Amino acid sequence: MKLSFMQPRIELKPHIQSIWVFESQVGLPLSDISLAAPNGCPKLIVNCENSLISTAQGRAHESPEQSLSFVGIRDVPVVLSTAARKTCFIGIEFSPSGAFPIFGVPMGELTNRLMPVDVLSGTWSHTCSEQVRNLEGTREKVDFIQERFFQGLKRDRDMKRVASRNARSSDLHSQNPVVEYCVDFLRRTNGKASISELERRTGYERRSLEILFKRNVGVSPKTLAGIFRFQWFYRKIARTLSYDALKEEMYQYFYDQAHFTRDFKRMTGFPPRHFLNVPNEFGRQLSLS
Repeated sequence: MKLSFMQPRIELKPHIQSIWVFESQVGLPLSDISLAAPNGCPKLIVNCENSLISTAQGRAHESPEQSLSFVGIRDVPVVLSTAARKTCFIGIEFSPSGAFPIFGVPMGELTNRLMPVDVLSGTWSHTCSEQVRNLEGTREKVDFIQERFFQGLKRDRDMKRVASRNARSSDLHSQNPVVEYCVDFLRRTNGKASISELERRTGYERRSLEILFKRNVGVSPKTLAGIFRFQWFYRKIARTLSYDALKEEMYQYFYDQAHFTRDFKRMTGFPPRHFLNVPNEFGRQLSLS
């Protein structure tokens, strides 16, 4: 099993958080749970070889070979599996609000959902999918997709400038600076910042922030804060730290041990002590990226 990483092109870094490629001669290991825990990122998954089965909330979805799928932001875990043969798939992970300007679909409609890109964005995505299938290497596929993203964003910016000159209102899908500020602040504080603090810093009321987040991110500020808070501990566990070593810091982020255990189980399906013994090499490497 090999998990390698590529740098997003510089123009897309405000939108793309990471790009990774999974490769294996025998698929995802049968002895591994291959759990993808929530990390606050919507994703584009490109299945180059082999189909990929995603199971979440008791429902399984099979993405066929050579397909492109969009995964909305999740607050529940997903278990991945494949047939035992040569496998390759690419993950393009967007920043929490990075996918909305690219696809133009309100992210609240896609929360905890997986769907073919063709269904998501119609003709543009169908053409893109066909062209990606005809490219050979993973680097060529990634470069082509990034170029399509870049050209689409550039076209939207040009249209917005024209609309501004003509003094017309525009509902083009650009990143919202208030949402960007809040996401960055929540990330920098590892989800410890309260919604009241966001209200004070932005001048926006809770309800207004929730509406903006629903459209641009897909979940509320409170839910995203919970994901960031969980991820801070999840990455530490991925570095094989013991549960006892985390207990002192736990009370800086959670009311009590029961609160921590409840949130951790919701994000992984396992209590934290149990999870330390769960084989999850794919998820471990992905979390440490």
